Amino acid sequence: MQKILAIFDFCETLVSIQSIPPYLNMVATHNPHYHKRLLRWQHKILPRLHRCTKLPIFAFKPVRYPQLKGMSVEKAEQLAKEYVHNELLDKTNARVIDKLKFHQESGHTIVIVSGGLEIYIKEFAKAFGIKHVVAISLESHNGILSGEIDGIHTMEYRKLYKLTQMLDMSEFDLKVSYAYSDCPSDIPLLCFVGNGVAIECGKDLQWAKIMSYEIL
Repeated sequence: MQKILAIFDFCETLVSIQSIPPYLNMVATHNPHYHKRLLRWQHKILPRLHRCTKLPIFAFKPVRYPQLKGMSVEKAEQLAKEYVHNELLDKTNARVIDKLKFHQESGHTIVIVSGGLEIYIKEFAKAFGIKHVVAISLESHNGILSGEIDGIHTMEYRKLYKLTQMLDMSEFDLKVSYAYSDCPSDIPLLCFVGNGVAIECGKDLQWAKIMSYEIL
C-alpha cells in the first residue's frame, strides 16, 4: 500500500514570518569576520575600480550570506537552536500546525520544503518530530562556513528537484497527498499532489482561487 505525503512550506506557512533575515541579523552580531561597512565598500567601490582598470585585483564577487562567512558550523548551529526556541516557536501558525498534527496522527509522511535555511529548519523540525527537511544547505570547509549554499537553492520548482532526490516518490500515492504553501511560486509544489492548499497570510490569493485550491 502506498503512503501519503504531506508537504509543508515553512515561511508564512508553518511560521508567520520570512525566516532568513532574522537569523542572519542574529548571526551577524556574533560573527567577528562580518564587517558591514567593509562589505558595503567592497560592493560599491571595488566593482567600479574593476570596470575602470580591468585589473583582477579589484574584482569582487560577494558571497550569498556574508553574515555567515568565517563562522564555525558549531556556533551557527548553536545560534540556530536559540533562534528556533526563542523566536520561531512563538511565531507558528496555529491552524497550519493543527493540520500538521492531523497528518502525523494519520501516519502520513511529513516533509518541510522551504527556501529557508536547513540549519534552523531542521532544529524546528525536531521540536515536532519531523524527520524530513528540504531546504537550503550551507557550504562549509573544515567546519567553517563559506557563506555560500551547498547544492540546490530550494526556491520555486527547484524544491521538487531536492524533494525527489531525498525521497522515492514511487512509495507515495501523490493523487491523495497534500501540500501547503502561501506563495504562488510554489504552484509547482501544490500541483505535484492531489490536494494543494493555499495558506492565507494577508497577501493576494487570487492565484489560488484561479487554481481552485482550498484556502486555509
